[in-house]
Amino acid sequence: MSSKPSSLTFKLVLLGDGRVGKTSLVLRYVNNVFCEKQQATVQASYLTKRLVIEGVPITLAIWDTAGQERFHALGPIYYRDADAALLVYDIMDNDSFIRVRNWVKELQQMASKAIIMAIAANKSDLVRAKKFDVQEAESYATSIGAKFFVTSAKVGTGIDEVFLDIATRVLQKKISSEGLSPTRPRKGMLIIDDEPEKEPQMKCCS
Repeated sequence: MSSKPSSLTFKLVLLGDGRVGKTSLVLRYVNNVFCEKQQATVQASYLTKRLVIEGVPITLAIWDTAGQERFHALGPIYYRDADAALLVYDIMDNDSFIRVRNWVKELQQMASKAIIMAIAANKSDLVRAKKFDVQEAESYATSIGAKFFVTSAKVGTGIDEVFLDIATRVLQKKISSEGLSPTRPRKGMLIIDDEPEKEPQMKCCS
């Protein structure tokens, strides 16, 4: 019988332009709420989410950073020791995708070499009739070893998948690099403790 695995905490930082929906993604994931008039994040906010992957209890410590240019210099404070980064852009705004590329370059220079990355094309609910072209973004994600997701914080699509993928890949990297042994390693993923932490409640609409 293997002993119960101890809980692990993974630090995840969200990066991207202002107004691309980073805060909305996190609030939808952690508290399952969406606010049309989400206030701009000042500096950074912190939330946690508990989940269990392959028998291992994990706490995702999520840092939601401000996207406005005046806060850009604070980025390294949050991503320098992060296990993972979720880079978010607005699917309707190509400039915000270019900003993601700039963030990636910065991460490659200054963050941990082992950092896990994912890219989310957010606000997919705004795309009605016209088909959005994510081929460039998908191939870019592949070229940097990141996973690509299409998300909508408003309708809740793709969000659980992106956070679960990040946590799973961080766990797998920890197992292979640090010799951690989860109770029963298997390919399937099991989430049993999926209740949000009751810690800091972020204000939605004021």
